[in-house]
Amino acid sequence: MDDEKKCVENFYQGIYVTETVLGNPNGDFVDNSPRNFDGNVFTTDKCIKYNVRKYIHDSVENFEECKNIVFFFPRLHETEDESDNKFKTRDDVFDLLFKDFTDFEEKFNALKENSPDVRMFGGTFSFKNNDSKQIYGPIQLTYGVDINEAQIKRLQIGAPFATESGKQKTTGSEAVVDDAIISYDITVNPNNHPKLLLESDLELFKKSLWYGTNLRKSTSKKTDSKLLIFIKFINNETILNIGELKELIEVSNIKEHKLGKEEIKLSCDKLFKKLNKYIDFIDSIELIYDDDELTLEYNKDTFSKLISKFDIKEPSKLL
Repeated sequence: MDDEKKCVENFYQGIYVTETVLGNPNGDFVDNSPRNFDGNVFTTDKCIKYNVRKYIHDSVENFEECKNIVFFFPRLHETEDESDNKFKTRDDVFDLLFKDFTDFEEKFNALKENSPDVRMFGGTFSFKNNDSKQIYGPIQLTYGVDINEAQIKRLQIGAPFATESGKQKTTGSEAVVDDAIISYDITVNPNNHPKLLLESDLELFKKSLWYGTNLRKSTSKKTDSKLLIFIKFINNETILNIGELKELIEVSNIKEHKLGKEEIKLSCDKLFKKLNKYIDFIDSIELIYDDDELTLEYNKDTFSKLISKFDIKEPSKLL
């Protein structure tokens, strides 16, 4: 079978780690402050999925020829002025893409065939004159949690306009984190929708996850990918999920890193201790990170057998 059409058959679990310095990793809907529980910073999976979709949209999508279509992505009406900010509905996009199909099932199958984000994350589909359908996608991400004791800082900002009196500028405020290192869990379960996720989709997901996040750069949105761990389980009769892993890695030099004196040091002993218990079910462990920016700390003697399964890559290998 052609590699581009080969379906994912193995189960995977992973950890994805990002860092945001003096920025907002994921604002809430009230005042755009960094999302938090009692000051403990967290992020939603949707902000990461948006990064993936945006990267695919910008880098590989050919919308006009209905190739590599990112379906769940906001699209402006071509007939409207961009300043009007008017977007197409799902029905608009759906009808435009597959206007040559008359049967809804044919359209729905064509959507799965052409849309990598649907094959990755699934979605709920409700269109006019049709029953709704739902796909629980093979790739799922959890909410992210900060592991660096990030603090939320509120900054006073000024606008370049004076008040009516002409004596002072209008002022406002914005909220950022000082230094948040966010850890997410990833699961890949092909049984969620068999024969849907392609091997090429999984590789595209990794690339889009890493570089799509790096590309979101603005005054507030400036988050960098730091580490991606992908654990591939042996494909046998045992269906395995070994629980959430994201908080089993720890920043061991929080103070020194925040002072700008040291690169990030992540202690992986707890994570590798857990993985060691399931070593007979693990095919390989892909580690993607830049060793100029990040150090992984673990006991090489204790985990020597596990280490033999490591596949360590520079981020450039994703390209």
